[in-house]
This record gives sequence, structure tokens and C-alpha cells, in this order.
Amino acid sequence: MKMPRLLCRIVTALFLSFTLLPHPGAAQGDIPLGNWRMHISYNQINSIALGNQKVYAAARNGVMVFDRADNSITTYSKLDGLKGQAITSIAYDATSQTLLIAYENGILDIVDNQLVITSLDPTKNSSLAGSKKINNITLRNNVAYLAADYGVVLFDVRNKQVKETWRDLGATGETLKILQSAFTTDSVFLATEKGVIAGNLDDNLLDFNNWKRFDTGEFNASIQSVASVNEKVYAAINASGIFEYGSGSWTKETFLQGATFQSLNAAESTLIIAQDDKVWTLSASNALSLVADKLITHPAMALLDAGKLWIGDALNGLVTNANGPFTRYVPNSPANATAVRLTSQNQVLYAAAGGHTADFKGQGNPGILDMFQQGSWSLETTALQDLTDVAYSATRQYVSSFGWGVQQRDEQGTVTLYDETNSPLVNSTPPDRHVNITSLAVSEDGLWVANYGAAKPLHLLKSDNTWQSFSFTYSAARFPTKLATDLYGNVWVVPNPDSGGGLVAFNKTKSVYLTNIASAGGLPSKAVRSIAIDRDGLVWVGTDQGVAYFIDPYGVYDGAVDAIKPIFDDRFLLKDDKVTAIAVDGGNRKWMGTERGVWLFGPDGQSQVYNFTTANSPLLSNVIRDIAIDGKSGEVFFATDEGIVSFRADATESTSTFQTVKIFPNPVSAEFAGTVGITGLATDAIVKITDITGKLIWQTQANGGTASWNALDYTGKRPSTGIYLVFSATPDGAESVVGKIAFVD
Repeated sequence: MKMPRLLCRIVTALFLSFTLLPHPGAAQGDIPLGNWRMHISYNQINSIALGNQKVYAAARNGVMVFDRADNSITTYSKLDGLKGQAITSIAYDATSQTLLIAYENGILDIVDNQLVITSLDPTKNSSLAGSKKINNITLRNNVAYLAADYGVVLFDVRNKQVKETWRDLGATGETLKILQSAFTTDSVFLATEKGVIAGNLDDNLLDFNNWKRFDTGEFNASIQSVASVNEKVYAAINASGIFEYGSGSWTKETFLQGATFQSLNAAESTLIIAQDDKVWTLSASNALSLVADKLITHPAMALLDAGKLWIGDALNGLVTNANGPFTRYVPNSPANATAVRLTSQNQVLYAAAGGHTADFKGQGNPGILDMFQQGSWSLETTALQDLTDVAYSATRQYVSSFGWGVQQRDEQGTVTLYDETNSPLVNSTPPDRHVNITSLAVSEDGLWVANYGAAKPLHLLKSDNTWQSFSFTYSAARFPTKLATDLYGNVWVVPNPDSGGGLVAFNKTKSVYLTNIASAGGLPSKAVRSIAIDRDGLVWVGTDQGVAYFIDPYGVYDGAVDAIKPIFDDRFLLKDDKVTAIAVDGGNRKWMGTERGVWLFGPDGQSQVYNFTTANSPLLSNVIRDIAIDGKSGEVFFATDEGIVSFRADATESTSTFQTVKIFPNPVSAEFAGTVGITGLATDAIVKITDITGKLIWQTQANGGTASWNALDYTGKRPSTGIYLVFSATPDGAESVVGKIAFVD
């Protein structure tokens, strides 16, 4: 794109065409291009630890830090350097001022008082096969006893090294799962998957023969927890009770018999008992007291400090009465720990926690809809349970439920619930009064609703609140899991792969059932998991054996068109992967989620841009449930089976004309090592950057309305300090804008 000299002189004099942003984001709540953001729920706390001035509370994939001095909250996550997956236990060593974090995958993170994080695998140099899960951390004399699925690791906290490992502690030397440890002056007691074992600390405890076993009667069971108070040892057995050890045997306490327990902990000569829905304290004189408060609903763990309780609750986060009445502390985060369906609408992300098991049974999840907007989470409560999808049609919001129908909310806030009493939505398996809705989709005709298991599984709710229902001759169509509407008004129905699979295309006058058979769809697999419509109207389909797309949605009805399978790296695209999610960004590129991570491919699926996994990114899991994109900012949200994370990509929705064009950051400092973003461009505009003399140093094409630059010239060097000119024009040259960007030392 050659720029006229007159235009260059105008640019040099005015520099008025672009908005210059000194901030790293283009709008409130945005993150820089190429950056990640974690969306971990801290409502469900599974482990807590007391520091000198701080209280640490662990959710499954992050740790919140509550500062008692000013009541402030900070968090640790993979973005801060944590390495493990799925936190199981935390502990704080006051002497060395060290926080220990244990994980399901066997990793141990050590966070020192300078916030330097060291990660290690205690089994790295062993031949261990099987689970490496660490179940609990108990500290004693600067040694952390890591109770694991394979034994106990003795970890020297000060020197950050493993002292020894007690493995294969079963009665005949087999692997025995260890759940927790407790100590008296000279002995250690281990809660195991089968009873309690005890050993003298002066003995060689590497030898399984040197352990005393209590694994008969009621102890022939998994021990939920053990703790010691004043040389007394207590063990909790679910559905049985609490037992006290003395004189070589166990005595069952008269209280809480038959209860279900979460944990036992000891402090200040007191045993703290976290029951399934209550907290109790047992004094040195054996007085049992109930600690009752509406915020104590599902206590996972409770600790005592200076007579005050700190509770990790599985619903209300960190709960304490340290400052008076019980109060909950939770950083801004989604209420639900995970999501199965994401929807982005008007720069608001909606996350639905999901409503059914793998075999399509309701779960009874609360009807809480999480919403993310301008960098903050909020929630909306509904009268439903088991939320499955969210859609907007005109000014109305629709939320679907697996069991409760569809809730409509208009702009005045009036709520209408559609179920079997006032709509053609029906119970899937009479007389069960559950209206199971799995998916919603919007078209010019109105709202399409998937009614799982019904004789008429597809319904249309029109703008005048009238309904139209449709049935199909294909038995698989009775079990729809996802819907999509294309640019031509066709409805695409994804049936449950376990109930026949395939794909149904429908346009109110005719339908066709598509499979993996040639001239009948030609899909890579009959097991369809995901679907998306791209900017050109192509229908992209994800299956258990890769991806395909339909180039002519009308041709499928007469068998004239089979799916096209893109070729990447000399093979069919993702042919060995279960493609669970597809989303199309502003540059018409395809984000694809699998059970091995996330891919971003070019518009035709034949070039790879990114491949994110837990090994090279902050993804919480490689198992992707859904993907949604904020078209305005380009932020891509990934729902994994461990929670939500997002990545700000370099593609946004756009129009054929330039909007308010922004460059950020601007100026570019010497310390900046990220990506420069240029937003507000016309669709797929050409962008050129030159020095003040007009010498070209970099060129690219926008992805939709955004272009990104790694701040390096064609030689791979950072431009010298100075002012640089930015020229952009539509591909046909009909429209153009000009601006500047500064580099400073």
C-alpha cells in the first residue's frame, strides 16, 4: 500500500486520526493483548492455614490471602507461578514463614516470605506408578508430613528437600492410601483408606512391619480425619462417629454418632470438628459445643486462633468471627466453580454451571447465573435449577434449565417461566415433572428451544409469545444437546451421541439427518460434540474424530453436499481429537476446544495460530467444555472442567468502516515486552507502520477490527526511540486512517 507524499506531510503535521492510549487496555476492565486472566471461584474453600498476620484459604485452583491488618484480599494462581493442578491441602510454617500448597497431581508449591514460588514433585526420582495425589499436609518441627495416595513424604521445609518417604505401608507391603497424619510426643497416627496405623517415631517407619494397625470392626473403613489434642488422638469415621485413642485401643464417643464429617483439627486444647453442615468444638473437659451461624453451611475445615474461628466453607468462602459476628470474605469471582455453557452478549459474559450428569440426570445445582462485565463478576439468581444456556432475543433474556423449563425476563424485569403448564414444552419422561431444556438459539424467527427427550424436541417461541413445535422421523433427534442457527435461517440440531448422534439440519419445511456416511453428510464421525457458524455462513462441526464444515447449507437437504474436512499438517484437522467446543472470532478464525487443550486455526482451518495446554499456558485443565468470545474486546473465555480462564486475542468484531481507532500502549516504554494493539479498524484492514521518513518497518492485516504488533521491526529489533507513523486502509483502498505511535527509553 503506497502512501502519497501529501498524505505523509498531513500526518506529520497533525497526528490527529488515532486515539492515543497510555494504558495497557482499551477499555475499563480490559487486559493487554496476549495476556491471560483467571476466573477462579473462591466461594468453595477446601483448606485453610493461619499465618502470622494473614489467613490463607484454598479453593480448588487458587489461594486467597486475607490480611488481618487491613482486611484486604489478594490471590495466588497459575498466573502468579503456581504449578500444580487441583489444590488438596495448604499449611503454613510460622518459623520459616513458608506457605505449602499440595495438589492432586502430586506437585508441592513452596511460597516463601518474599513470594518466591518453588515447585517440586516429591516422586520425581522414584519409579512410582499410579496416583501421586497429596491428600493432606501436617507440620511438625519444620517438617511437612505429606499424606499421599502412595504413602507419606517427609519434607524439610527450611532446606526445601525430601528427607524420606514412607511407601507401601499396607499390611503385606502393598500400596496404602494415606489421608492425614497426627502426632503425640513419640508417635505418629495415620488415617488411611483402611483404618488407622500408628508408629513410634524412633522406629524405622520405612518398614511396613513396624506399624501397628487398627483396621477391624468399624475401623475396617476409610478414616475421614485424625487429630491430636493434649496427647489424645481422635479419628472420625463417616456414618459411624468419632473415636478417642487411649491405652492401646479406641473408644467411640457418645456424641455425633452416625454423622458425616469433613475434618478434625486441633488448637488451644480444643478439637474442632467440621461436620457435613455444622462446626463443633470439643473442650479439654470433653464439653461439646455447636457453633451455629447462617454463613456456616458446608464447612470443609475450621481452625481456632485466639478463641476465634476461621472456617473454609464450600458455599460461603472464608468465614470468621474474628472481628465480631460471623462474616464471609471472598474476592471478586464467579459463584460457581465451573461452567458448562458460556454466552457473550453486549460485552457481558454469562456462565451457566450446568444441569445434568453424563447420562442426562438432573443434578440439583442452584440456579445462579454468573456474569462478567468490565473486569468484575456479579450474579443473577433465578427461580430455576440446573441452568443449561442463556440467550437474548430483542430486549428479552432467556435462561434454560434441565428440569424447570425456560425463564424469560423482559427489560422491565418481569419474569415469566415457561414449562408444561403454559407452553408446549413437555416432560421428557412422564410422569416425571421435569421439563429438560438443553440449548437455546436465536434467529429472525424468534427463540429456538431444545426439549430433550420429548416427542416434539424442537420449539420456536415467536416475538408475539406464541409457540410452534416440530417433530422429526429420526429417533436421534429426540435428544438434542445443542442448537445453532445459520445466516440463512436454518436450525442445526446436535443430538446426544449416546442416543444416535449425527446432525439434523432443519428449515421449518424440510429436514435432513446427516451422518458420517458419504452423500449423507460425510461427517468425520457420527458423534458430534460442537457446532458454530462463521462469518461467511459456513457451518463448522466438531466431532469425536476431528472437524468438518458445510459450505452450502441448502445443499445438504438433497444430499448434494457433504462436509469438507480441512487438511492441516498433512492430515484431517484434529482427526484424533474429540472437539468439544468451536467459536469464531472477529477475524473469522476458529477457536477449537478438545480434551487435550485449545487450538486457534486460521479462517479455513489449515493454519495454526495457537495451541494452549496446561503445560504452556494458565489453562486450568486441558478438558474444554465451552468457548465464548467478547467480540468487542477480543477476549476469549474458556470453560474447562476445572474452571474458567480467558485470553485476550488480537481479533475483534468490525464493520466495513473505521471506528474510533486506538493504539495501546502508547507510548511504548523500554520495559514493555508485550503486544501493541490497534483496534477500531475496518474489517480486515491493511496496517503499515513507517518511520518519520516513510520507511516501512512493519506491515500486517487486521483480524476483523484489530491488528497486533510484537513491537519489533522486520529485522526482529525494537525500533529506536522516536515517533512512528501508522497507516491503515481497507483492502480495496476505499477508506483509510492515519496516526502515530511513540517509542521511548
